[in-house]
Amino acid sequence: MKKWIWLMLILFAIGAITAGGWYYYPQYKIDRLKAQNAATTESSGNKPHQEDVSYIQHLKHLSGKELHHLALGDSVIQGRGSNQGGFIKMANNEMSALTFKKVQLDNQGISGATSSDLLTYLSSPGMSDRVKSADIITINIGGNDLVKLALKEGPVKALQDYQNVKSTYEKNLIDIFSLIRKENPHAILVYNELYNAVDSEESFYPATKKLLNDWNLIAYETTSNYKPSVVIPSSEVLKPENRKEWIYDTIHPNEKGHERIARQMIKALKAPYKEI
Repeated sequence: MKKWIWLMLILFAIGAITAGGWYYYPQYKIDRLKAQNAATTESSGNKPHQEDVSYIQHLKHLSGKELHHLALGDSVIQGRGSNQGGFIKMANNEMSALTFKKVQLDNQGISGATSSDLLTYLSSPGMSDRVKSADIITINIGGNDLVKLALKEGPVKALQDYQNVKSTYEKNLIDIFSLIRKENPHAILVYNELYNAVDSEESFYPATKKLLNDWNLIAYETTSNYKPSVVIPSSEVLKPENRKEWIYDTIHPNEKGHERIARQMIKALKAPYKEI
């Protein structure tokens, strides 16, 4: 059975026990966190105050002619579904144009990686130097955590262990950010939120929405505690109701999908720079 079918069985079961405010609360919290970090693209024409400097402008004003961009995570980071290097390469090229600097991209994405895999990988030889030298670190991780459990244990066991998987993902994400910050206190951390690849007409769509809101809320709350940092709101442009426009297979975005994420990343980096 394909892994996507396993996942849908799990999500359907989760959706069956979902009700009331508990369903909507994660999205409410995410919306509040998004509002707090909304990009301000209007300019008054005057010299900006320090608090008005964007993340892009901060990178532009760093000393040196080059910037180092480290990308970590799974197949979405790798660029699956794109012939142009995926959203990471596309956004990297745009950052170079906006900062007038050469942005060296170090893509360390690994297909199928879970949050546990990434945490282990960060401790492998050579990764410390990569993290220390980075000016910006982009992360996409979490989508494989529950899927791999379903493939290994089956949907019933995965449902029983859902809270454990969720807690493990949260702990791993905190440990990932903490480890990065220990090695590099100043790099801009960019986290790409999970998007919903299920058609909105499917009966199990509400369950997938609930699960992804749970996962994304963890990501938003964790990211906000490790500034300077931003979250790419990719779900705003990869919508289930028009998934045929941006889907490559059952999960990954196609070329247009990656382009949309790249634009969202640049938009997020135009928000006011916040170090604390």
